[in-house]
Amino acid sequence: MVDAPASTPLMEQYGAVKARYPGHLVLFRVGDFFECFGEDARLLARELEIVLTARATDGSGQRIPMAGVPSHAVESYLARLVRKGYKVALCDQVEDARFAKGLVRREVTRVLTPGTAIEDRLLAGPDHNFLAAASGPPSAPTGFAAVDVTTGELFTGVAEGAGPLGLLLALAPFTPAELLLPRGEAGTPNPELERLLRGEFPGLRTESAPGPIDAAALTPALRDSIGTLATPEAEAARVVLAYVQATQPRLLPYIELTTRPEGRRRLRLDAKTLRHLEITRPMSPDESSAPTLLSTWDETRTAPGRRLLRFWLRNPLADVEAIRERQQKVEALRGLGPRLTALREELATVADLSRIGSRLAGRRLRPPELAALGTSLEAVQRLRAALEQEGEDASLRGLAEGLLPLPELLATLRRALPEVPPPTAEDRGLFRPGVFPDLDAATSEERAGLAALQALERTEQERTGIRTLRIRYNQVFGYYFEVTRPHLARVPAEYRRKQTVSGAERFTSEELSAIEERVLAAREKATELESGLWERFCSELDPFLPRLHRLARAVGELDALAGFAWVAASHGHVKPEVDDGATLTFRDGRHPVLDRLLGERFVPNDTDLDLGKTRLLVLTGPNMSGKSTYMRQVGLLVVLAQVGAFLPARHAHVGVVSSLHTRMGFTDEIGRGKSSFFVEMSEVAEILRGADERSLVLLDEVGRGTSTFDGLALAWATLRHLHDEVRCRTIIATHYHQLTELVEGLPAAQNAHLEVREERGEVVLLHRLVAGSTDRSLGLHVARLAGFPSGALKEAERMLRRLESADLPLAGSSAKLRGPRYTQAVLLAASGAESPSELERALAALDPDRLTPMEALAWIHKWRRRGAGHVDPPRERQ
Repeated sequence: MVDAPASTPLMEQYGAVKARYPGHLVLFRVGDFFECFGEDARLLARELEIVLTARATDGSGQRIPMAGVPSHAVESYLARLVRKGYKVALCDQVEDARFAKGLVRREVTRVLTPGTAIEDRLLAGPDHNFLAAASGPPSAPTGFAAVDVTTGELFTGVAEGAGPLGLLLALAPFTPAELLLPRGEAGTPNPELERLLRGEFPGLRTESAPGPIDAAALTPALRDSIGTLATPEAEAARVVLAYVQATQPRLLPYIELTTRPEGRRRLRLDAKTLRHLEITRPMSPDESSAPTLLSTWDETRTAPGRRLLRFWLRNPLADVEAIRERQQKVEALRGLGPRLTALREELATVADLSRIGSRLAGRRLRPPELAALGTSLEAVQRLRAALEQEGEDASLRGLAEGLLPLPELLATLRRALPEVPPPTAEDRGLFRPGVFPDLDAATSEERAGLAALQALERTEQERTGIRTLRIRYNQVFGYYFEVTRPHLARVPAEYRRKQTVSGAERFTSEELSAIEERVLAAREKATELESGLWERFCSELDPFLPRLHRLARAVGELDALAGFAWVAASHGHVKPEVDDGATLTFRDGRHPVLDRLLGERFVPNDTDLDLGKTRLLVLTGPNMSGKSTYMRQVGLLVVLAQVGAFLPARHAHVGVVSSLHTRMGFTDEIGRGKSSFFVEMSEVAEILRGADERSLVLLDEVGRGTSTFDGLALAWATLRHLHDEVRCRTIIATHYHQLTELVEGLPAAQNAHLEVREERGEVVLLHRLVAGSTDRSLGLHVARLAGFPSGALKEAERMLRRLESADLPLAGSSAKLRGPRYTQAVLLAASGAESPSELERALAALDPDRLTPMEALAWIHKWRRRGAGHVDPPRERQ
């Protein structure tokens, strides 16, 4: 089977479509199937695990690969392809094959890409689905734009920092599904930048950016908004909108530039920090069901609320006034008491208004979704009234004002739609009777014809005496009489045979044909009328879409804030004091995720970091004592405080953090030729370059991936750089206990450890933070719990006693650490402190060049017989 040239009219038609959509899988409608040909067919067969066949291209016997899927099931296959990152162009038949003169006319009716999908089955739940674009130099773009066509939101910005890492940091909160990159000299995106981006955002599809959109294609409001942006932002916005115009042109008029209320100030979280803190996804991809901050704190009741909560957690605020404004709203909602529960129950009846709107614009809407829209608008009216009844509270009044109920839209829906709409727009019964007289007339004519068919069936049963005679219908033969074989002798002579089937014969008659013609004509007219009226009705709803998108955002804000209020009221959380000061203080702070999972079993701890006093904490403690948990706790509490939530603590004071940097876990990138230590050093280097005085840095065991003294030196250099140069609030967890003694000479640093207690040979982990350092790791205790073999464990205990009895040099000092003191010092440091053994001295006295093989062998045998005893070396040859 070879890829033959397209020589038949059908293949020429396919080739022309394929040429207009390079880089797309073209699914080409042929009869009841959507087919692919050539390399597309091979790819389709491989990705969907379907049969690869072939078809002839002309009379020469050449055949071309072909694979296809049934048209009635194409949606499920499209979903699989888009989730795998493919772009698909769906080329459908746009005229009835019965009336076509020659080749059936076909056109691309849909273009689907990962970043512009709007159907629920193509999307991963209610979360944002961003298409992003970058502008500027191909190797290090400086501007970006991100659009979610399902919600009509367009965000723009400038890369925060130089080089490609600045773009990574800017895009991290959006996690785009598809990214448009500027073309390099070769006409394609920079390959190193693509690799870097795909490493940070698994599953990301990158694409060469199209040319910018013609400003005339934009709405005046959007054109004016883009005109106010900085040049890199404006360029990226025009690129991303050009892609939307090419793939989802119906949605372009309903996109709005979203102004973040906090302006440009946000808490910067890069992709690694989001992963290390497990904000929205578990750190390990193998633990997809593991709890995250989002999954634990998601008490929203609507899809817009869940979507906004996730966006907030990935985009915390860094503006004090914006944070306090959210806090005031949470506090006001918490003050509603039992009425908050009623409010949240009402919210649960509100559908995903944004996605209903986007599918309406894209004409991918199912009629029941419009019914759900009407129900949701009624709920919005009740929500607004409930908030307005709460008096003069400015926060609640502001939330109520955003809930514009759109009464004209609700009236239009209630006037036109039936109580129970049909499942799809291709079904009949889309409108209430009385709304469209022409449709009612055609429908009445069809019903009259159907009634005539029923009457004819009864008449013919009585006339022929065949009680089992039935009038049936199929799309091939139309209406017919069906008579079972035992009664064929009674069939009237005027019946004309249409078809023979197993056990029966099918007939027609002049009277049946006349009624059939009447019914089918009325049905065709009604179907055409209803289809056209549905399109006209949807067009009448289109002008409401911008307000519907804004209403969805208001519902999402109310829902997310109400969820915060419910959590605060249910768990006794406190409102943190947030300002531009230098303090980071938590009294009895609790891990936001583990607190919800463990309840009272979780041990709270204090935190005191102050830019003017102690800003750096060196944290030591045994394995499993909770060092990493404590650091994540501090980071998550800061994120929640700057999102506007109340905190699981007795008291909290947060001087706003500008950026949060973490280095935790032990990962490698073998596929890119990077060891775990190289990855660790790269991440630490990024932190040292990117942190500023307002940052919070959380580092877990820097330098552990190399030799002890190299690692200790790097850990010390990292600590000194953060203390002396960056001067930011920092927590460093380490097993290098030499650091704890060096820290005592730093004015703004302090040691602390997680406490343990030994009782009757058993170790009790108290998980309580106390001042000072610790001198034990309890690594052997952890190994015992993990099922370490007893023999290996005893050997480890023997070596540990030997190491602890040694005097080890202190890095950078002539002093030594004496007595029992845990360290990761190399074994040679301990063993080198002992004098050479008798055997070692005997070996050193030998001259191998003057020994015969037999003499050497005899010497070895004597040592084996005597063990460690002394023996004279063999005589050397003269």
